[in-house]
Amino acid sequence: MVERTVSKRQLEIQLGKLKILQSPQLRLEQYPVSAKVAAELLHMAGFEHHDLQGKTIDLGTGTGRLAIGAATMGSKQVTGVDIDERSITLARENAIAAGVRVEWVVSDIKEVVGAYDTVIMNPPYGTRSSHADVQFLERAFELAPVSYSIHKSSTREFLRRVIERKNWRTDAVRSMSLDIPHLFPFHQKKWEKVDVDLYRIMS
Repeated sequence: MVERTVSKRQLEIQLGKLKILQSPQLRLEQYPVSAKVAAELLHMAGFEHHDLQGKTIDLGTGTGRLAIGAATMGSKQVTGVDIDERSITLARENAIAAGVRVEWVVSDIKEVVGAYDTVIMNPPYGTRSSHADVQFLERAFELAPVSYSIHKSSTREFLRRVIERKNWRTDAVRSMSLDIPHLFPFHQKKWEKVDVDLYRIMS
């Protein structure tokens, strides 16, 4: 299946209309991926590398921005997985509003079964649960041969060592600024900026 013709800017606008959790859980690091960063990652996966043609899974999907974006781009089959039922409920509403079909699963990523072509994800950054980011990457490569993942730029050297140790291959890294709305008490501004890296990693 060929990806639908939708520009990166069009995708960003569409994803920007989707709802996010207004009372996220800090322990789950429920930081929403911005529409701009989501569109960049999906464009990277779909148009630059043609990795969104088959079965795609979004681990820790939250309210579904990446999963819905992959479906919008014409991915053959998209699954969105999150441990938080509130997030999946909102993701279902978002998918209906976007007019796309996604299979939504409430589950710990450890319980996910099946084989996929591509993983897309905005995993926990590991600031509240140590090495949660690595746990997501390890699970990703048990499910698919290629993974697109967003990580804090400050963890770049740590992740580089992890990737080398696991004998994975980093095919591309792109740096961006992620805008996070004021959702947590410790946020001092209306928008918090976090430097992130977008990775394409091969097993």
